Amino acid sequence: MRYPEGVLALCLLAWSAPGAAHEAPHAGAKHPSAKAANVPRESRQPALPARKDGLWEVLVRSDDLVLKRAGRASPQPVTVRQCTSAASEPVMLMSIVPGQEDCHERKVRRRGKGAEAGHDISTVCYVHDNRVDTQMQLLGDLQSAYHGSFQAKFPKTPLHNTGRMVFEGRWLGACAAGQRPGDMLLPNGVTVNVVDDHQRAQNADHSGHKH
Repeated sequence: MRYPEGVLALCLLAWSAPGAAHEAPHAGAKHPSAKAANVPRESRQPALPARKDGLWEVLVRSDDLVLKRAGRASPQPVTVRQCTSAASEPVMLMSIVPGQEDCHERKVRRRGKGAEAGHDISTVCYVHDNRVDTQMQLLGDLQSAYHGSFQAKFPKTPLHNTGRMVFEGRWLGACAAGQRPGDMLLPNGVTVNVVDDHQRAQNADHSGHKH
């Protein structure tokens, strides 16, 4: 199964650890299948909150305190720019989180009021046959700015666990000339379209694996 280059590149830059996507699938391993296979999985999941259309700059950094307690070095902060739209946002919003390509469970719950209003999001996804459990807290109006945190856990390969990561996003305006929804500009200057990569990963999964 091929996973989005943009997501893998971001993970490598942000967490300086090999992605679980490079591990060989375990023959015979199984994980839950979604019913009604002819219906796109995204359409069967609870809707994610959506940011305003346009260009967003997102900073992702580690929670230094948690990493220091675990005796791990802190990776450098990573800043990406994302061109998004209503159609691409279900993929774009979660693209800063590792292992979100083959997801079978999602829960979205509103939280707080006023300045603390936001959403709690949890997902259960798979990188090959490695389960990834993610918890995200998303705060802000998603119109001009937002912030939050996430933690991704790989139960079978705990060395890939991110620890608590925090992020901040701000709206820059309309997407630049030549950009299209799904484009993400990485810190190394490379632009990838995570929506296209996500679709290729889904197609490869459906053609090459039985869930």
